[in-house]
Amino acid sequence: MPVATDKQVKEIEEAAYNVWHNYYKDIFPPEQIDYMLGKYQSKEALRRQMSEGYIYYMLLADDKLAGYMCLLPQSNAVFLSRLYIKAEYRRQGLAKKAIAHMDVVFGTPDAGMTHIKKIVLRVERQNSFAINVYEHLGFRKVRSEDRDIGGGYVCNEYIMERNIITK
Repeated sequence: MPVATDKQVKEIEEAAYNVWHNYYKDIFPPEQIDYMLGKYQSKEALRRQMSEGYIYYMLLADDKLAGYMCLLPQSNAVFLSRLYIKAEYRRQGLAKKAIAHMDVVFGTPDAGMTHIKKIVLRVERQNSFAINVYEHLGFRKVRSEDRDIGGGYVCNEYIMERNIITK
């Protein structure tokens, strides 16, 4: 479900806080998690990103917020900026369903988005769980990047890609 209302933006902000502090505690120090949440996942940051063309989606399970994803369509690719699942909903196929939904949206001629040929994402190199999930879903590592995100912090990432599966 696309995020549109202030209430939904607040729900995404709260989910981000929950997911990031739970999931990234073994990858980043708490100060970096807080910095990144403020910079990328606060209500203000979410609204700014949405005004710049990012599209946030709520991932639901039993009508409850189970996670979220964020996409930025580009000329021939879609950037999967975020795909986060709350701990209690992991290993239930939600990431697979989210990626399959992207194939439908971008790979079905009737949707009018067939100029998008691939999905591109960034994943922290220490995030072996997510890397394994993405590889299982057909993504491949194309390069490494060390990205200065400000505040004295650097993200050490893989850029991964997967072709859109057309119908």
